Amino acid sequence: MTFTITSKLYRWRVRTSGALLVVLSLLSPACWSSRNNGLYYGRVVIPREQEFRWSDGGLPQVFDPAFAAAPPDTDVVRALFEGLTDYDSRTLQPMPAVAERWESSDDGRVWTFYLRRDARWSTGEPVTAGDFVRSWERTLRLGDLAPHTELLNNIVGARSYVGSVKTAQASAAAAVTARNEERANETHLAGVTEVNANVLRVKLQEPNADFPALVAHPVFRPVKVTDENQRARLSAPNLISNGAFSLTKADPEQVQLQRAENYWGKAEVSLQRVDFVKTQDAEDALASYQAGNIDAVTNAPFEPLALKLLAPYADYRRTTYAALTYYTFNTARAPFDDVRVREALAIVIDRERISEEEMKGATEPANSFLPLKSIQQGSDSVVPKSASLDKDHERARRLLAEAGYENGNGFPMIRLLINRNDQQRQVAEAVAASWRSVLGIETQIISKPWEEYEVMVRSGEYDLVRRGAVMQTTDEASNLRMLFAQPQEPTPSPAATASPSGSQAKPTPEKNQKSFETEAEAMRQLAGIPIYFASSYSLVKPYVIGFESNVLDAPSLKNVRIDTNFKTK
Repeated sequence: MTFTITSKLYRWRVRTSGALLVVLSLLSPACWSSRNNGLYYGRVVIPREQEFRWSDGGLPQVFDPAFAAAPPDTDVVRALFEGLTDYDSRTLQPMPAVAERWESSDDGRVWTFYLRRDARWSTGEPVTAGDFVRSWERTLRLGDLAPHTELLNNIVGARSYVGSVKTAQASAAAAVTARNEERANETHLAGVTEVNANVLRVKLQEPNADFPALVAHPVFRPVKVTDENQRARLSAPNLISNGAFSLTKADPEQVQLQRAENYWGKAEVSLQRVDFVKTQDAEDALASYQAGNIDAVTNAPFEPLALKLLAPYADYRRTTYAALTYYTFNTARAPFDDVRVREALAIVIDRERISEEEMKGATEPANSFLPLKSIQQGSDSVVPKSASLDKDHERARRLLAEAGYENGNGFPMIRLLINRNDQQRQVAEAVAASWRSVLGIETQIISKPWEEYEVMVRSGEYDLVRRGAVMQTTDEASNLRMLFAQPQEPTPSPAATASPSGSQAKPTPEKNQKSFETEAEAMRQLAGIPIYFASSYSLVKPYVIGFESNVLDAPSLKNVRIDTNFKTK
């Protein structure tokens, strides 16, 4: 699932029509600057009301936290529903939301959330701890229909709960009595307890200091569970929500929100209305933005040429996006069971050149697995990483020699598996060229259609495999578990290469199953090689305040306001 989502998102972000390039090429900077002295792209028409018009790559189609997979669906869900916590969209620190405060046990395995008493559903009913219990159980019950269910896996009982539900569903399919299925529905998620209406306790399998950040994700946001929506997606008409906005219109041409009357923080929400505006394509979105009919454009499929033409304008933004393309090792095979070999292969790659040439400047070099290590409390700046895979040819040659392969002598040909994609082949060829020129190692690039690729991944018939992941949260442990999850235990090939000493390398599949809790640990073990992060792009009018860009591509509408007194320079 991770691969599929990433592949679709990447194509979605970088493709565009030839007509867009023609339009942008014809519209010279001089032509644009006649409207606003060249500072902003297009007209700056100050709205009179607190109304925000947003082209977000399409109209939202999903309004259910359990079913929302990517923008614009996740964006509208964040506006309609509120979880225990929310992200500060500037710093990405977890902030109080339905929960006023929280505390953890000393070992970080038990978290207690204290819910505010004035949190209300759009019907006026109070939001309770029981609503969260029932909502999370519903999400797990949905199974594969809910795209981010795996984020709940660290909660005690989550996996066994899913197993019991699937067993009950299979039994029902085999015509077991309705009473058995009713019992399955009565099963409770063991690790989540409603202490009372305003106190929720969550027990984790593994300690997680970032759990308050994790539960800010849309999949943890509560819905008003009824008999009708136990296994069905929430629909737009008469949607019951608990967020800063409520849904007032959802048709093929427009999705409209208004400030929620029953929201506990209503006084702090400036926007009266939000319009998700339908645009046909990137060209249409740019034309509407240029004419002053749209206040922000995000998730538009810009191509590198378009980005270069837009870059000089003050209302254009480019942000590193937490979508990583990387290679993982089959550490069950020698010599890739040797961390010295893995590091040598990792630090000869010229990531800057790959991002600039193969990816046409549309990505960011990834010298580590996560796009940020941490964010300073109350600060805009990201804390620099202390460890990264900077290019170091001399060290790479030394490490390879220490592992018994000086100048690449005796090193087997690397089998690098990629899904069939011209751009990924170009990247793989650039990586292979670095290995050949610096280390004397040859590579066989195996390009397969998606179905065959997945079969080979599951069987472990590779030395390295190209993977991609879109990170959903700032929770370090969850991101690392996703990056290094394996479909199944890889099976070493019968022709596994002998170790430098001549003895057959002992398979170590448990390394491929390793779950890293910190990036520092992942960097020490180097079960994979990060290549590049994607970038996100947006245009935001200068009078729009509080619409923040971040690595999760998750702005918060409740912090946005229109500066009706804005003056152009």
